[in-house]
Formats: sequence, structure tokens, C-alpha cells
Amino acid sequence: MTGEFTKYREKGAYHWRELSRHPIRGWPYTRSRIEWVVRQCASSRTVLEIGCGDGAILGRLAKVGKTVTGVDADQTALSLARALFAQHGLRGEFYADLRMVPEARFDTIVLAEVIEHLDDVEQVLAGLMPRLEDCGRLILTTPIRLLERSLDAYHVHEFWPNELQALLGKYFEDVSLTRMHPAWFVDLLCVSVRGIRPVAVLANLIRLFTGIELLDVLRSPLSIYWTQAVVATKPRRH
Repeated sequence: MTGEFTKYREKGAYHWRELSRHPIRGWPYTRSRIEWVVRQCASSRTVLEIGCGDGAILGRLAKVGKTVTGVDADQTALSLARALFAQHGLRGEFYADLRMVPEARFDTIVLAEVIEHLDDVEQVLAGLMPRLEDCGRLILTTPIRLLERSLDAYHVHEFWPNELQALLGKYFEDVSLTRMHPAWFVDLLCVSVRGIRPVAVLANLIRLFTGIELLDVLRSPLSIYWTQAVVATKPRRH
């Protein structure tokens, strides 16, 4: 992992804020991505998230009755996750290392915006496979590689879609990849005027009053998208 990850110390439990439908605090990109992950876990009873951060994804899953476990090396993130779960009356287990998680297999393992931060992705994937049920699935999101070098100082390596599919194909028989979040619209969402992002506010209001998440319905005429989302099933048992 490159650089010291300081976002949780600086911003607190920001994923919980961004997941909201608040006109100002809500962030359509985070909300769309997390809700996609949650939908993919609908049939799962047990969920393990690696790199769970402040626990926003697991919080949403715990609210609908899933048994959730989170792993994150950032102690600030774990403290935030535990505090938010307690505040909302939710149940979940959180650990600083996968080796600390009691021996069990999970219906679903989630890697949301994680693999781009890892020094050795294959080592992590290989370590996760014994924790997955035979009929289990891996749910993964990560930025699509758009340039030769990432603009994010925290990213070790970003993946081309074909590269990611080939990697996951070593561990799963079925790998379904979806491109989402048109890059042009993500750029518009980021435009700020005196600290306010007007396009993001508009998207939040549309979601609030109509239930439509613009990021989920808009398309890119040049097929340039920001996020690749993967559902990998049928684990290979080497």
C-alpha cells in the first residue's frame, strides 16, 4: 500500500455522510457504488468485507439482517465503524487482520475500492479463497484505469477491465464485469462553486424526490466510465 491513509483521521466517517440523500452532504458516486454492492449481497446471509473502512457498506447490510464481519488495518476506521454500529443499534464484528477472524466461510466477500491500494493483489485473493463458501461470490469495485499513471497518490495499481477479468479468472470460473459511472458526469459532479457542488446537489435532489440515481441511468457516448464492478462466482479450488 502506498502512502499513509489519513482520510478517516481527517474526515471522520465520511462514507456514512456521503451515503445519505442529504442535498449537500450526500455524494452520488459513493451512494451509487455502495447501493450496487448492497444489491449484489441480497441473497447472502453472511458477508465479509476486506478494507471495510468506517463500515458504511456493512452498516447498510446489517440493517437488512445480514451477519457482517469487517477487516481493516486502519485503527481509526475500525473505531469509527464500531461507534457507528453501536449508535445505530447494529451488530457486526470488526478486526484489524483477516487472521484474527474466527474460522468460518462466508456467502459473500466484498472488496470495494480496495485492490487498487494493494501491493500484492494475488496474495490477498489467494488468502481469501478458503474463506468463501463453495457457492459463494466475490463482489468487487475499483476505478477503471484511464491513464498510464493514476492521479490518486493512494493507488498502487489501477486495472484495465480485461486485465482485471483475467486476474479474477484465475480464482473464479465466472467473472461478470460491468462498467458504470460515466466519467464525464463524475467530472461534472466534482465541479465546486464556493464550496458547493451544484451538479451533485441537483443529482441529490432528483434522487430525493424521484428515487432516480442519475449516475445509474446516464451513459457515456465514448464508453468512458469511471468504475468497474465485478461479480465473481464459482470459486476455483486449487
